[in-house]
Formats: sequence, structure tokens, C-alpha cells
Amino acid sequence: MKKIMIIIGIALYQLLAGWPARAQVPVPEPARNMARLVLEDSTYVHVLMGVHGENGDFEEKDIFMPESMLRGTMDAYSRQTLDKVHLFGHFGYSYELGKRSTWRGWIDPYETPFMLADSIPGDISIERYAMQAGMAMPLGNGWSAGLDLSYNVALLAKHKDLRNKNTGMDFRVAPGIHWQGGHMGAGLDLGYERGTEKVEYSQESSSVEHVLFSIYGCWVGQGFGFGSAETKRLKEDDRLFGDFQTDFEWGPVALHNNLGLKWEQERQTETGYNNLQHGTVRAWFWRDDLSLSIGDRHTIDAGFSWCTMQGFRPLQQQELDPDSKIRIWVTYGDPVFCYFRAYHEEYFRYTFGSFWKLSVGAENLRFRHSYTEYPKRFEQRVSMVTPSIRLEIPIGPAWHLSAETGYTINYEEEHDISHWQLPEPLMRQINFWTGDSISSRLTVTWMHGRMTLGADYGMDAATTFDGFRHTASLTASFSF
Repeated sequence: MKKIMIIIGIALYQLLAGWPARAQVPVPEPARNMARLVLEDSTYVHVLMGVHGENGDFEEKDIFMPESMLRGTMDAYSRQTLDKVHLFGHFGYSYELGKRSTWRGWIDPYETPFMLADSIPGDISIERYAMQAGMAMPLGNGWSAGLDLSYNVALLAKHKDLRNKNTGMDFRVAPGIHWQGGHMGAGLDLGYERGTEKVEYSQESSSVEHVLFSIYGCWVGQGFGFGSAETKRLKEDDRLFGDFQTDFEWGPVALHNNLGLKWEQERQTETGYNNLQHGTVRAWFWRDDLSLSIGDRHTIDAGFSWCTMQGFRPLQQQELDPDSKIRIWVTYGDPVFCYFRAYHEEYFRYTFGSFWKLSVGAENLRFRHSYTEYPKRFEQRVSMVTPSIRLEIPIGPAWHLSAETGYTINYEEEHDISHWQLPEPLMRQINFWTGDSISSRLTVTWMHGRMTLGADYGMDAATTFDGFRHTASLTASFSF
């Protein structure tokens, strides 16, 4: 399950790493349609703090994950109702330290096929700030309107040559409407999101010239000595998105569905240089999530997600500008299509019980991508399924225990391997995608009054049990 989420890149990061399932914060879901705030008239302030660590010798871990990691998080949520206006706010902060990280050219390397990266292991630090504000008000006759605003900042730094420093920003605005009438409800939000990320590489030691790689896709790329390499890059993203929510409740039956669509366009250029472009990306994302409850004993959760991504590289050469006498990059014709990515994921989970709860389910993922450097074409295909089972056991009025295990099985794979590709990262990524693995997780929660404490332990292991990766979290939450 964890492996699948890393591959598809659907979650840039988790604000509440390892937060126990029962100690949930009543954040509106989906969080973008703030018009749904009027469905619950509540006032609260919720503060959460946590620490999360990972370590182990599991060789089939994701290539972009450091060998070990320690992260601290703090989040504050607030809901207030002033007359007829419903307000929501959130502030989050996290700081992460990672050991022996490699090939981490972007904060989220799965967002794009084009990347600057280096192969030297080094420690990294990642600092994140998340801010969100929302408001909603009723309009009469069951209608309500809302507005969601969010601003996120992320900073990444590597502390060994070659040293990359990344600064990322993301801003979102999303108005929404909702209608509630009797047993049915429907909502719609539309929004725009703007993201930028700058990366700059530096080298402090002068005794050794390291190699900086420009990656194009499927680990096809070129390496340059640092003194002759381009060391700065700017990535700009524009996204349009929309979500449509439907609700139906009749007696013990409750049905909720959210259908989301997003279109994204990305452009990469060299910061501070004369018209040098590195590539553009266009992507479509679909996602549908459904939840059906029959009383408090039966719940079905199901959904699918689908994405296609296309990458283009420009045809450029340097020419002398006759006016300024400076050599600039000149682009000829339309960008050339070179990269394609497609994935689709389906999941299904059935939960039974009102006191003790037993959940069984499965996730299926099919993923492929390809890069073309005429006349060569490089392609990778991976298909995997993860059946899982979870048991939740209340122990008295204060304690809660949850245990979960899953088995990831790879049932289809195809990989092109050639001397045109970088062999070390290519084989590491193939091993991560294709190796069968077992994941287990145990969560213990203690609640008293307005305070909740949680402890979480997880383990990933290859089916051969020749390596393990351990995760552990401690969390505390306070409600006012």
C-alpha cells in the first residue's frame, strides 16, 4: 500500500505521518469545497504534534527515499461560526532529516520526468509550511457558497557535494457551492493552482569535480562535469481542477461520492539564462472515491484513479544576438514529444462491525512510462496488487488497538535495459517496483478527555526476508 502511494505520487507529503485512524480531526472532506462547512455547525481548536522515523536495510525501498529519516510535525486546525459565516483555518509545519539520500533533484521527483540530479549520497533536510483558510455561508433554499485559499512552502537542502537547494511554493484558490435538500446533496468546486520550484546546485570542495546529470525520463540522461554543467533550473506549474460531490442518505443507508478532475501544464527553464528551455509537461488526472454505509456495521469504500502525462523537449541551439552581441538560445518549431506516462489504480475495502471492526480489501495498480530518443524507445510496465486485512479493537473506554497487514504481488512487468540508461538508479527502481513485499502496521491509541496519545509501528519486508524497513511514530493531540 505504501509502495503504491509512493509510485503514483498522489500525496506530496503527509501532514500527520502515522496518525492513528481513530484520532481523526474533523477537517472537511473534500477539503477544497468549503461550501460543505455549513453541513456541520461545530466550533473547535485542534492541535496535533508528532514525530516519525524510518530506518532499515530494505533494499527494495523507493530510490528517492533516504536510508533513514526522522520527521517532526505540528498542525493546528480551527473551526468557528460567526453569525451565519462558517470559518476554517489550518497551519502546519514539519521538519525532516534524511541520511544518505541520492538522485533527489526535486522535492517531489515523481511530478515530472525532467530533472537535474546527482548520485553522491548525502544528508538532506526538508522544511514545510502549510496554510489554509476557508469560509462558507448559507444562501437560502438549501444552497451554500464557500471559498478555499491555501499557500504552501517547501525547502529542501542537501548537505554534501553536490549540494542542491530547492525552494517550492504552491498557491490555490477554489470557490465552491453546495445544495442540500432532504435526503440528497450535491456540491461543486472549481479552482486554480499555481506552483513553482527553483533548484540550484553548488560545490564547496575544489579537489574533486563531481558529475551532475540531466535526466529526461526512464533514466535516460547525460552527465556533465560540474564546472561545465547547467546548475540552476526553474519549474512552473499551472493546474485547473474541479470536484463534484454527491450525498444520499435514507434511513440506515448513506452514500457519498467525490469525482475529481485536474489538468496540469508544467514548464522548465534555466534560471537567469537566455531563453534555455528544458521541457514541458501536460497531464490529466481523474479520481473517483465512493463510500457506502449500511447502519454502523457495514461500510464499503471503493474508487479508482487514472492519469496520463506527456513530456516534450524543445529543439534549441545557441546563436549570436546581433544587437546585444550575446549568445542566446533560439527555439525552432514545436516541442518534440518524447515522454509518456499512464497509470490507473483501483481499490476496494469492506469493513464489518460496530465495536470490533474487521476490514478486508485490495488495491490494484497498473503503471507504464516510456521515453523516446529517436530512433531508440525505452519503456517500463509494472502491474501489482495488494490484498490487505485490518482489525480494530477497542479496549475499555480509553484504549484502541489497530493491526493491519498487506502483501504486494507483482504480476506483470516489462523493462527496457540498455547502455543508454543510467544503470545504478534504473536497477534500483526496477527492484523497488517489481519485488514482492509484505507490510505490517500496529497502532495503539489512548484517549482521555480532550487529549489523545498514539504510538504506531510499521514494517516493510521482502518476501525473502533478506531486508526490513521499520517505521515508528509518536503523536499527541489536544482539543479545545
